[in-house]
Amino acid sequence: MSEKNAEVTADSPDARLAAYLQRFWPHRSHEAGTLRNLCCFLGFHLWAQPDYSSQAPRRTIRFCRGCPMVEIDGTRYS
Repeated sequence: MSEKNAEVTADSPDARLAAYLQRFWPHRSHEAGTLRNLCCFLGFHLWAQPDYSSQAPRRTIRFCRGCPMVEIDGTRYS
């Protein structure tokens, strides 16, 4: 399974969108247990995919429930 780890600048539209959407879905690292934090550290995220079609049409947006990671169209932002 390959994942896109492209170098993304902080001024890219997707990075700004990720920072904007993170305010709606705060991460729960303080509520997650040790095992959940370890899984996120190792790259095994618990993804949630709320409907943000009004803010970002034609985009696939996922949030990790245990860390501040956001994935937009396969590119991960933290």
